[in-house]
Parts: sequence; structure tokens; C-alpha cells
Amino acid sequence: MNKNIKILFYAISIALIILRLLFIGNTLLIDDEAYYAMYARHLSWGYIDHGPVIGYLIYLFTIFGENSFTVRLTALTLLIILSVVLYYFGKEHFNNNTGIIMSLGISANMLFHTNSVVVTPDVPLAFFTIMAILYYYKAYFIHENYFYIGGTFLGLAILSKVSALFPAIGIILFPFINSAKRHIIFELRFYGSLLIALILFMPFIIWNLQNDLAFVRYQGGHITEGGSWSDFAGLWVGLFVTAGPILFYYSVVKPFLLIKNMKSIKIEIQYFVIVTIVPLCYFLFHSFFSRMEVNWAAPIFSGGLFLFGICLGKDWPLFRKRFAFQIAFSLFLILLVTIQTFFPILPVKGKTDVTNRYHIYNIMNNQLEDYLNNNPELKNNRFLAENYQIPSMINFYLNPDLEATTLSINYHSTLYSFIYNDNNFIGKDFLFLKRGKNFPDNYIPYFENIHLLETLYSKRDGKDIATYSLWHVINYKGKGFYK
Repeated sequence: MNKNIKILFYAISIALIILRLLFIGNTLLIDDEAYYAMYARHLSWGYIDHGPVIGYLIYLFTIFGENSFTVRLTALTLLIILSVVLYYFGKEHFNNNTGIIMSLGISANMLFHTNSVVVTPDVPLAFFTIMAILYYYKAYFIHENYFYIGGTFLGLAILSKVSALFPAIGIILFPFINSAKRHIIFELRFYGSLLIALILFMPFIIWNLQNDLAFVRYQGGHITEGGSWSDFAGLWVGLFVTAGPILFYYSVVKPFLLIKNMKSIKIEIQYFVIVTIVPLCYFLFHSFFSRMEVNWAAPIFSGGLFLFGICLGKDWPLFRKRFAFQIAFSLFLILLVTIQTFFPILPVKGKTDVTNRYHIYNIMNNQLEDYLNNNPELKNNRFLAENYQIPSMINFYLNPDLEATTLSINYHSTLYSFIYNDNNFIGKDFLFLKRGKNFPDNYIPYFENIHLLETLYSKRDGKDIATYSLWHVINYKGKGFYK
């Protein structure tokens, strides 16, 4: 690569950091982010939805102040570290081209961009999984002492989100599959790294044993939801678009092409093929009969990113146009979504406009807050809602003295189910915030009286995009009353 391309690399990297800083400082959290921010307020070794890493990371970044910027700074910081580490890894172990390609491949990418401006368990999952792949490579090809660092990152990856198990299986299988590295299976440091990973994951196992395998039962039902061919197509088309066509090719198509000729490719490439193809096979097979969300299959690209960088970097003069197309495509998506968030220009409405998620809860820090200030007698009532999203947004932006919660009636258990005992709410009055104008029928038998207080509207550019109704519910009877 010539000097001008290096300058462009630095310019794009810095510009994206500035863009993301502006974005996270000028948008509301989405509901899932607020929910994970509640993890940080209620630290535990486990949660019904995910492992505890995201909660501890948010806690660390919000020690000196909790707001949407500090919560999301968690995500942006980890992506910046990854882009720097990947640059130096590619440069040191392959060539300067590969370093730049892998660094921009992650920083100038819509899939990973989302992980830098929206903080979810996918953030530490991507960070620790990629770092584990990287350090196990060093352990296999540089020095066995790197196994200990690799094991640490692997344990934290699985503790972040259990889907890291699939790249982990690929990492572990490598010395068993490759005869040139089979001596590793007699290396104590290899097993020491796995022991470190297990020890780090052990608190989550203990939490599950103490809580009737809550996570296992919840996720077991979650991942077995039936899917259709449209769900299958939607998943892989979504991955093609968000990951970008070239990264998608090297992560989803290229591994199958390489696996046919494993003996003829370099051993280093074989490692990344195995690490990529194991999660790829799982998610591809599973998507045939289950409905999956795009972010679930993200572990495929943790290994695919290395194949993308190494293959393009090796034959840069031949493949530079592919790389330019990938980066241009992804930057266009990032800019389009960013512009649409602040200055909607696309003719899309409702759920089809994904940027509405940054606006549909703006009643929290204006209309709802104003209503409570004008009716201070209501502040002694705890907020309820049907789901975990609304209470989490209320807790984050209004921070009431009595934390908002959900009763999980005809709804799965949540973080709040483990914090509050339903019996302690019997006989109490609540404020019930509902999306839409009608009170939910399944909640009616649980209260003596129900009164509509106010109808609130989230607005975007002067137009209503979400309607909420606020109700005063009297004398909660308890879940046992209606069984």
C-alpha cells in the first residue's frame, strides 16, 4: 500500500471515532441498553438473559456518572482497542496490508459499528472472542505461554454470551484436526488455558444451579422457537448487508471452499478456517428450523474477519478493488443510518425505520417527567409495565425512588423477577405505563380498580411515532390470587 492509502486509513479511523462520539452523546439509549444498564445497578454473577460481563463493564464506565454517553462509551472503547490490536497483529504476523484491512474491516463495518454505538452483550462477546482467537493463534504458532492469556479471553467471551462456545470449539479442535500441531494435545499449558476459561465461567454455572437453571431453561425455550423460510432468508440477507458483501463472502462462503483443500493451504490459514467454520455450520444448520436474529450469528465473523484480512492482504494488487468496495459499502450504510437518525430522509415509517428506536421513548425525559412534576402525589407509586423495556427506560431516565418493574404476568422472567418478591407488592397501588391506548386484558383481574390518567405521545419531527397510556392501578391482588 502506498502512503496515500495509509493516510486514508488513519483519516477514516479517526473520523469514525468522532462520528461515534457525537452519536452516543446525542441519542437516547434504546430499551435493551437501558435494561443492561440495570444489570450494572444490580450486579450479580448471572442473569436469566445473559452472562454478567456486560453489567460489570457498564458499571466500570459509569462509576463517575451514569448517562447514555458513559454507558455506551463501554462499546466504543472496546471497538477502538480491537481496531488497534488487529492492525498491529496483522502487521506483525502477516503484512502491513493485512493489518490495515483487518482494522478497517472491523471499524468501518455496519455490523461492528452497531456494537460501538449500542451497548449489549454482543459488545464484550465480539471483543473477547476476537482476542481469544488472536491469542490462541499466538499460542499455537509463537509460544505456548500465550495459552494463559488466550484462556482468560476465552472464559470472558463465554461469560459474556454463551454463543462464544462455537468459536471456542473451533479453537480447541484445531490441534486435534491438524497433525502438525497434534503435539499440543500433550501440552499442559493448553489444558491450563481451558481450566482458566472454566474457572472464569464457573460463577455463572453456580448462579444457575442456585436459581433452578433459570438461564438454561429460558434460553432453551428461546432458541427452539420455530422459524420459516422467510426467517431463514431474512437472517442471511441481513448478515450479507450488515457485514458487507466481501466480509460475508470470506466468512460464510470462503471457509467451505477452503475446507475442501485444507492440506494445500498454509497451516495458519487452516486455524482461522476451523475457528470460522464451526460456528458457521452451527448457525447455518440451526437457522433452517429456528427463527434467529441477525446479531445471534455474529460469532461467525469473529473468525471470518481474519480470513478476510489475510486473504486480501496476501494478494493486495489483485484484491484491492474488493476491499475498496467493502469499505465504501459499509461506510455508506453507516453514514446513511447516522443521517437518518438525526435528519430522516428515507421514505420509511414505523418499524421499517430502525432509527425510530432512538426516539420512541422520548416521552421519558419530557412529557412523563413533566406529568409527574405536575402531579407530585403520584410519585409515591411504583411504575409497572408489561415488559422489561419500559421499566428500564423509566429507571434510567427518571430514576424514581421506587424502581420501576414488571410483574411478568404471561411474560417470561426478567432481571426484575430476581430482585423483587411478588408477595411484597400485594395490596399496593401502582402507575402502569402501556404502549398503546388500551389496558392489557390479562392484567385486569389482578387489580381492584384501573383508571386512565393520561395519554402520551413520543414525537419525531413533530409527528407521533408512539402512543403511551398511563394508568393508576389500585390494590394489586398478587399472582397467586388468579391461579
